[in-house]
Amino acid sequence: MELTRQWCDNVRCPAFGQIGTDNVRVFSYADRRFYCVRCGRTWSADKGTAFEGLHSSRAVVARALAQLGERASLRATARLTQHPVNTVLDWLECGGRQAAAVSAYLIQGLPVTYAQVDELWTFVKKQEHLLPKDPAEYGDMWVWRAIALPGRLRVVTHLSHERSAAEARAFLAKFKLAVQAAEHRQRRRVVAP
Repeated sequence: MELTRQWCDNVRCPAFGQIGTDNVRVFSYADRRFYCVRCGRTWSADKGTAFEGLHSSRAVVARALAQLGERASLRATARLTQHPVNTVLDWLECGGRQAAAVSAYLIQGLPVTYAQVDELWTFVKKQEHLLPKDPAEYGDMWVWRAIALPGRLRVVTHLSHERSAAEARAFLAKFKLAVQAAEHRQRRRVVAP
């Protein structure tokens, strides 16, 4: 495990945020944990990654996410990794959250000149037979999305339970706000020295 790029993230620690001050040591190679010799706090090497809190090996999770990215089915991925389907779903959720966070951080200020707007029907967890106790995000869903061309980067996504004019207007309002925000950031970049 690499120590040279680690720092203590405890804001009360005198060595907070400092790299190369020789205050970070390996706490456990097996659990991939570090500790700070100044404040005694320990943390996982996987903190802030898609692997944080997972008990399976990184290689197995990465391979499963790669298979799902290549459109392998959940059941096939579960069979190939010899894990339950719900475990694979948890990995997919963790990977999706991390991908969304990285995308939000890296992809900002896109100059949108052309966009492809599309909608598709899908379902979340259950296709039919919803029960009153089921969460609101379960069931039939319409996914409305806009993709900037030619780079095919997602500009905005909107989820709804119904395909209606009101939902289309709500999606287009989100799209307009996203494009205006991107144009504003682009203008600030051009004006700034």
